[in-house]
Amino acid sequence: MDTFTIHGKRKINGTLINIILFGVIIIVFMAAIRYTAGNTMNRQEEALNRALERDIVQCYAENGYYPPSLDYIKEHYGLIYDEGSFFVDYTPVGGNIYPGYRVMRIGAFGTGAEGAANE
Repeated sequence: MDTFTIHGKRKINGTLINIILFGVIIIVFMAAIRYTAGNTMNRQEEALNRALERDIVQCYAENGYYPPSLDYIKEHYGLIYDEGSFFVDYTPVGGNIYPGYRVMRIGAFGTGAEGAANE
C-alpha cells in the first residue's frame, strides 16, 4: 500500500484517498443527474402550458367557443402529456370566456408546486 506523510507527523493511506475521491465523484454525478432531471421537467411543464394555450385559442378561432373540457382538447386537438408527471386542472367558465387552467407537477420529480395559473 502507498503511504503519504503529511508534515512528517501523520500518515494517510493511499486507499483512503481513493475512496474519498470516488465518493466525491459519485456525489457530483448524482447532483448533475438531479439537476438535469429538474430542467427536463421544467421544459416539459412549459411546453404543456404553451400547448394548452395554443389549443384553447385555436378552438376559439375555429369554432367561436372555448373548449368545454380537457378531454375535448385531447380528442379534437391531440393534446398528449405525461399524466403520471403532470395534473391539469381545467376550468371552463363559459363558451365565450377564456377558461382557467393550472398545470401541476406530480410524481417522482414533481415538487407539488403549481405551474402557471391562467385564471
